[in-house]
Amino acid sequence: MNEPSSASRTPFIIILILLLAITGVQYFFNFNGLGTDAAMDHAQIARNVARGQGMTTNWLRPIQMVSGSTRAGLNPFLSDAQIHEQEAIRAGQGETLVDPEKFNPYALRDTRNAPLNILTEAAVFRMAGVHKFDLWSMTGSSMIYLPDRIVVGISCMFFILSVLSCYYILLRMFDVTIACFTCLTMILSNLFLQYATSGLPQMMMLFFFAWGIHFLYTALQNKEENRAFLWPLIGSSICFSCVCLTGWIGLWPMAGFLIFAGIRFKPHGLYCIPGLITLLLFLAYPIYINRSLSGGFFGTAYYTIFTGLTGNEEIAMNALVSGSIPIAAQKVVTSVINNILTQGDLLYENLGNLPLAMVFLLALLHKFKRPEVNQSKWGIFAMWVPAVIGMAIYTSNKTGISLGQIQILFAPFFTAYGTAFVLNLIARHSNKELISILRGGVLLLSLLITSLPLLLNLPHIVRVGILTAGRGIPAWPPYYPLGLNRDLRTQTAEKDFILTDQPSAVGWYADRKAIGIPKMVEQFMVLERILKFHGGKVGSILVTPSSTSKMNLRTISSSYGEFTPLVLEGTVLFQTKDKNPVYIFDHSRALAPLAQRFGTPDSRQFIQGAEMILYKDLQKTAPQP
Repeated sequence: MNEPSSASRTPFIIILILLLAITGVQYFFNFNGLGTDAAMDHAQIARNVARGQGMTTNWLRPIQMVSGSTRAGLNPFLSDAQIHEQEAIRAGQGETLVDPEKFNPYALRDTRNAPLNILTEAAVFRMAGVHKFDLWSMTGSSMIYLPDRIVVGISCMFFILSVLSCYYILLRMFDVTIACFTCLTMILSNLFLQYATSGLPQMMMLFFFAWGIHFLYTALQNKEENRAFLWPLIGSSICFSCVCLTGWIGLWPMAGFLIFAGIRFKPHGLYCIPGLITLLLFLAYPIYINRSLSGGFFGTAYYTIFTGLTGNEEIAMNALVSGSIPIAAQKVVTSVINNILTQGDLLYENLGNLPLAMVFLLALLHKFKRPEVNQSKWGIFAMWVPAVIGMAIYTSNKTGISLGQIQILFAPFFTAYGTAFVLNLIARHSNKELISILRGGVLLLSLLITSLPLLLNLPHIVRVGILTAGRGIPAWPPYYPLGLNRDLRTQTAEKDFILTDQPSAVGWYADRKAIGIPKMVEQFMVLERILKFHGGKVGSILVTPSSTSKMNLRTISSSYGEFTPLVLEGTVLFQTKDKNPVYIFDHSRALAPLAQRFGTPDSRQFIQGAEMILYKDLQKTAPQP
């Protein structure tokens, strides 16, 4: 075992200084606000938790609304007359038709997200006062929402802790050269820095995952030395269970860990039981909540399985019933296999563009001298295989960062093993003088390949960051925090719901209840029928670049169905505004019932020109049930 010594302090200090410097540059000079739905979704739920409202959400998924309403006693697919008849019968029996304890759109519990990252953000929000919305309103000239920096600050903190943890763990497993090199690649990798400043929970997952590997390594080492290994194994189970509570995708590598523990430690099958019990204890409360609210163990998170099958999670979330999700059963196996192959195609990119990480698969064929190091690689591989299957199901395999993409968790350990394998091959060279040159050359070249994109852009990042320090550059398109936080909020009523193509942003920046746009007008009527029973209505419709950015007409039509003319109107207005503006919303036969409410001349409010339009329902009274 290579314990940290005074000889390793200087490299550690260099790593720490570089880590703080690069992270600081990204945080202060290259941050454009939150840019993913998942990060905003976590943040708005965390703010509600900080207010003492529990895990309630401002983002109402249509499929959860229908399911919850049905379980509460209201069948929204019945006509108004049938519902009134049922309500009268229940009233005669001294009962109400809808049980508000089971469903309330104004206090809808989230069953989509894992809780640990949200609860961590909520604790910080409470201390910082973010739960008081008016204290953080965007009243000045800044284009960056300050609570966004708090969210990302938490993510950056876990990035720093993860790098330092990896340094200590890899120093134990290998040596100072491999530990330093791996940490340098993490610090200088664009992908690691993107996740660190995204607000997504990957950095928290990486922190727990790294310590899970540490305890697994300790258990294997203790076994080789005939010492007690149960407690380190339980420690590893706790860490991997925390990964699961940070992101449900963590259940897949957890399954690999349980399989490995059951096979590696004798008697076979016995030592996976403590890990399974630990996992069930950690998941007991979330499962209980999901079961009571949705009738299923996995809640709304179950429908994320359609992300890899349809290419878009919201296609499933915006459906009213699971049977209407457009996926054929016979295509499921084909889609999953294709997605697994795509995971292989994107492996280098998803591992952070770390060249030596790719060598890990070759390192599996190499037998390392120390048994615990050699066995740990099979533990990591056993977790990676089911993780790839999980990512194939729960991600769309597109480029860019994603809540369900966790290759980044394996990247440091893949790199360490790949580096150790390459250095072992070099050490076999007969020329002693050439060995040091080859070692340095390989490590330097790999580091340059990883860091070159960042180093080339660093002067530009700093210069632009300094010039725009007062206002910042928002993640536009498609997100315009100032318009949502100030204009949208002042033009909408607190009790009204907003139908929009970016409900996560509306829920976070405007602190309003938002619903995703369904495909059919009839589906919209069903959703509003649910809201009627709680004295609410859809008070406005917000269309942003989220529905059209980087999409062709066929994709837009497939995603939005009968609402396609509505989401395209801004684009058409932008092209025709100088001559004779064309309002295609008003000319859609399918949207005629909505046009009567939201398509009047005074209804349209342009928040960001024709690219961001708010259609207001100017009726003064809410529809009655």
